Amino acid sequence: MPIQKFYVLILSFFFLFSVVSCRTVPISEQSQEEGITRIRDEFEDKNWSDVVSNVDEYKARYPYSKNLPEAELMQANAYYLSGKYPEAIAAYEDFARRNPINKNVPFVHYRIANSNDLQASEEIDREQVSARKAIIKYSFYIKNYPNAEFIPEATERIKVLTRRLAEHEMFIARFYWRKDLYSAALNRYLEILTKYPQYDDLKLEAKERAAVCYEEMADFLEENPDSDQFAVIKNVKPNDLRQKAKEILSLK
Repeated sequence: MPIQKFYVLILSFFFLFSVVSCRTVPISEQSQEEGITRIRDEFEDKNWSDVVSNVDEYKARYPYSKNLPEAELMQANAYYLSGKYPEAIAAYEDFARRNPINKNVPFVHYRIANSNDLQASEEIDREQVSARKAIIKYSFYIKNYPNAEFIPEATERIKVLTRRLAEHEMFIARFYWRKDLYSAALNRYLEILTKYPQYDDLKLEAKERAAVCYEEMADFLEENPDSDQFAVIKNVKPNDLRQKAKEILSLK
């Protein structure tokens, strides 16, 4: 055999051997321990997409494995750490439902709250659905796990988010105020006084402007006694509205 062909044959053999040896064995072809070890390694290496896909494969291959809680938690954490918060919330909720007495359940509930928090807009002119959900979840965590690790963080985030909700209400109230939509503005100002009385600066503005709203609607009703434009002043006399204005201003 010519020496050139011999070298080509040898090189081809080593190439084929390297391809075969480097082939990644699917989770479905590995044992339970091999599979979970591989997922742990991928998690340590921050290969989040591999963790997610391989946990799914592991669950399908070993649906009754003792390692499932660990695998499922790694998957939820992989979603969270890669910024896929809706997927993380779903995975954490599923984990808590399937493993109610697992030692990691308090942490899971904190992460559910935090995932909602991280989706919440910091801009007060934006919808605050995620902020409201985060407050509910943080409150659940604090109430049910008072000695848990992240209680200080959860408590602080509730304060921040609650203030943001109050400012969001004020933003909407001011919008209606500028448009002279006194009934709509009044509803928002009353909401602030009812739900967020702890903020003196917002409370003062809400009191003063709510009183003006009552006065403006009283004036409107005097000029248009048969009007049903505002539901809040149906079957109400102008003097009743002016009395409400005084009561609002007298609030401590």
